[in-house]
Amino acid sequence: MATATSSQCPDQPPAHDPSSLLHTTDVVPPTAPDEQRPPSQADGQLPPNHTEDAAMALRKLLKGKEEEWSAVSRRTGRLTLLELPFDILRLIVNEITHTNDLTSLALTNSTLHNLAVPHIYSRFDIVWPDATQLAQSDSKSVDALTYGLSTLCLGSNFAVRAQKMFSPKRRGGSPPMARLHNDYARYIKKFSLGNGPDDWVAEYMITKESGKMLGTLVALAVAKMASLETFVWDMPTGVLSDIFMALASIQDRDPDEQSKLERVWVRWHDNADASASSSSTSPSSSIETQGVVPIGSTLTPIGILIPSTASHPRPRAPIPFAESRVEFPTFSVLPPLRSLSVLDIDELSYLDELAVAIGNSHENLEELRVGISAKAAHSDFVQTWDGPGLHQVDHNARWPGESTIGDRRLGGVLGVLVGKLYDIRRKSASRSRVKSALAPASLEAVSPAPDAATVFGDDAAPTDPHQEVAVQGDEPSPVSAVDEAADMNLASPSPVDHVPGTDSTADLGPRISTAPHREQLQRSNDDQTIRTRLDGKLKLKTLELERVPLSIQVCTKAIDWTVLTSLTILECAQHETLWKVLRKQFQPTPPVTSGHENGSSPKPSALTRVQYHLNVKKIHTDMASLPLINFIKDTLEQNSLEVFFLQDRRRSVPPAVTISQIFKGAIKRHRSSLRKVLLDSSEYKAPHGNLPESFRWLNWTATTEMLLYMTSGRMVSLRELSMSLQYRDW
Repeated sequence: MATATSSQCPDQPPAHDPSSLLHTTDVVPPTAPDEQRPPSQADGQLPPNHTEDAAMALRKLLKGKEEEWSAVSRRTGRLTLLELPFDILRLIVNEITHTNDLTSLALTNSTLHNLAVPHIYSRFDIVWPDATQLAQSDSKSVDALTYGLSTLCLGSNFAVRAQKMFSPKRRGGSPPMARLHNDYARYIKKFSLGNGPDDWVAEYMITKESGKMLGTLVALAVAKMASLETFVWDMPTGVLSDIFMALASIQDRDPDEQSKLERVWVRWHDNADASASSSSTSPSSSIETQGVVPIGSTLTPIGILIPSTASHPRPRAPIPFAESRVEFPTFSVLPPLRSLSVLDIDELSYLDELAVAIGNSHENLEELRVGISAKAAHSDFVQTWDGPGLHQVDHNARWPGESTIGDRRLGGVLGVLVGKLYDIRRKSASRSRVKSALAPASLEAVSPAPDAATVFGDDAAPTDPHQEVAVQGDEPSPVSAVDEAADMNLASPSPVDHVPGTDSTADLGPRISTAPHREQLQRSNDDQTIRTRLDGKLKLKTLELERVPLSIQVCTKAIDWTVLTSLTILECAQHETLWKVLRKQFQPTPPVTSGHENGSSPKPSALTRVQYHLNVKKIHTDMASLPLINFIKDTLEQNSLEVFFLQDRRRSVPPAVTISQIFKGAIKRHRSSLRKVLLDSSEYKAPHGNLPESFRWLNWTATTEMLLYMTSGRMVSLRELSMSLQYRDW
């Protein structure tokens, strides 16, 4: 048992003064003789300045515990570990991180048990075992989730009853010692449920009895987690609405305190399986159809603008709650969050719920991760749309099933996500004139795809920032591509000739000639007349998007890029246009020079540094392009990028950029700051796909000169490097 020594000195200060412990002679003497030590330490004393600072810190730490320290100072012998003050023991236990060590410590005695239990139960992580390492007959490891949840759900009342049942009854004498209650759920700060083998995970789908039971157990346990900060559900089985209600009810335990929940991570399941097995014949039970872009459509900064000869599908009627195939409520009931991650989304209802959560959390939200399911990547609700009569969200709907604005949303996925924060529709501030005509970009692809030709060409680069645009009249009008071109400094189609004048009471475009849609549009007009204009921005530090077509206006207007530090773009259409617009919008400010009064050349000290407006430290994308390399080279400050993951796995043709361009434009410019580098041009392989061997990885093979440059010590911060090498360079 570890011990601490203590001794008395004739001139020792009063025992109740905590600083007296710094002047005692119980300091272990060094091995060197006293005459070889500095004079200030020859008698075991600390330097005066260090002594005063340490004494002050110790007084603050032990404020109100003078009696306990007085009892310690009166001891003449050695102190055992358990005789140390409780605060000192807590600091010691805080340094123990391994769960097995904490468990052994908790079994020692009740005092250490009290200190170790909060650390043991601070994390509840379920990690599924590997299918190749577990026998089918061994069920205890598979059911670890159930055993753990039973411990959390059977709280203090169960422990008291068990104690009364198994404790022997005594006649006279002292009553049996009261044991600690197992209300362990209140210590949990992180609840994490990871993914596992498909055959095991399938047993816990919410459409099955076992999945419903699992969700109920988790909801009961989560409701007791008063200290919960992080909730992770990465198992694609579905999440019951009861769990979201339990997360929302945590703050009800103490209404005076704010919720501690900061991070939520959810991976959704495949709703198509549930709809296929359902016997309901309602429209909501049908599998999502693939979106088809009419021929002749044009692409605006907001999204796809269909021609006047085509019309959008008729919005569906509201559905009863009993016929909905998705859980409700979900994200809309959560408290304001700092980090929100939702992956494998295949239902529009989830986006509507996310819009409410983002609107409630926009002041605190720092991390946002959104991923669309591969099966829903071409659905109508995923594509970016533009045109009169389209809306981002239905502000009158009390739940997603009541929405009557259809699946095609203004701005696509991003437009829905910021629907409670930012309105795409704008009012024209004043009249102006067009200086130059802008050519529309034609959509050649009939069916949109992540890498299809819904992309601006090179001729659609950002235009002059001082360009003026003509607006017909002073009344509110829908956001045409021309209006946004003036704001975003980006080329876009010219006004469509068939768009008539709009009503002065609404910020909407023409109405499609169908009676139900006319009534719906009139209701939206009245709603927008009353509702306050939304013009907020997300101040994110981390943004990760997967299979999300990008609406350029939403990206540039609803996101504050100056605070962003980590950006991940995976399989997102319009990515090249995004790099072009960001490069144009955030051009570095050139240095300002000040010369002499007589007009002579300025002094060197008068020169100022180039001012960069972006602070991106991490970039990860799976579609390489020349606009991306130019963005990194021209927009980011030299030696500021720390993590660079570049892949080109979604194309059948060779990469659009060579490894030489990547090396010169990105790696050499940030050689002193890069810590992690990944260059991968291999072909993407599905998890269960059997594709023939491909040699696309040879496109980005590092040369000998590149390898020597990266490993010779010039990249002083480099810690991880992943790239293809020739055999001769090993």
